[in-house]
Amino acid sequence: MQMVKTTQYRTLVKQVKEWPADQRLALVQDILRTLVPQLSASDHQEGTLDKALGLLASQYPAPTDDTIQQWIHERRMEKYG
Repeated sequence: MQMVKTTQYRTLVKQVKEWPADQRLALVQDILRTLVPQLSASDHQEGTLDKALGLLASQYPAPTDDTIQQWIHERRMEKYG
């Protein structure tokens, strides 16, 4: 993301740096709240949970505890002999 830092922007940042931390934090929160309507309307966030679950989906069953223990044992044997 490219940001053009205008004189007005730099002046504003300089002024805000002089504020106490709690006021700067409140300003950041207010600015983020102005983005909520734009972000919630965007398409890229729709179905995020479904997409994430789809990444985890597999046609194979999950390995059993015994299988995982066997894999760990085999890996340790490779590594340590």
